[in-house]
Amino acid sequence: MTDKRLKIAVISTKGGVGKSTITMQLIAPYLYEKNEKKPISYYEFDDENHDSSSFGDSTLSNRKQISVSSLLLKEELGEIFAKDETMCLDIGANKTTMILIDALNDTGMINFLDLVIIPMLDGEQDGINASYIYTILKWNNPNLKIAFVLNRVKDLKYAKYQFENYFGDIRGIFKNINSVVDNLFDQDEKNYIMILDHEVIKYSRRFGLTVYEIAKQKRDFIAEIRNSFSNLSKQEEVKLLSFKNFISKSAKTYREDVLMRAFEKLDYILRGDNEQGL
Repeated sequence: MTDKRLKIAVISTKGGVGKSTITMQLIAPYLYEKNEKKPISYYEFDDENHDSSSFGDSTLSNRKQISVSSLLLKEELGEIFAKDETMCLDIGANKTTMILIDALNDTGMINFLDLVIIPMLDGEQDGINASYIYTILKWNNPNLKIAFVLNRVKDLKYAKYQFENYFGDIRGIFKNINSVVDNLFDQDEKNYIMILDHEVIKYSRRFGLTVYEIAKQKRDFIAEIRNSFSNLSKQEEVKLLSFKNFISKSAKTYREDVLMRAFEKLDYILRGDNEQGL
């Protein structure tokens, strides 16, 4: 799998589910590692929002905005997929989603996606929309690999209670609840990834970097703080260095506890059902 130029799309009809966050914080670092730690290609299909610009200092990917309203969209898709490069496609919500799915289907490029990620939050409408987009994608390509990313999980141990719209009424409180899992093919029931909510995700945007990149930095903030203590005029600098040290430590923990587990799950999903799982 490491020799293959992977192509992963992140798709959701619903806005506000953290689609671009998932693309930049999870998919881009994952593909970067699979691409021998070389920058990947990042295509953002959205005429209204360019969320990837929040990560302006990130060196994991080469980012490009593609106009969905362009009359040459289908031609551009063909040119993009013809490139020998590892890539992720960040596809905008609402009408943009269906335009891109139609274009992928019409051009046949949907058959050359290695994986589609559907991000979702814990709301009822998120479950409905996730099931809807899954059904459409599978209708167009029954062999397409699809994974759900349960975003902003409060506690990994109790995620199934938080995401009952995905897993079903496991507490027995509601009757006749229609879970997303109930509407999926059996082989996709285990194809979900949990992304823990943490303030380091929010703060990483302030630095223009992904959590993955912050975690990899080797700056000794404690030594810098120690050197600043001797100078009373540097109190504000000490505060800033202390904050950066907190972000650095949090990023390292998040990378090991959340991102690396998610990378392993992505490996498992891309391998397919006929190979041994986690």
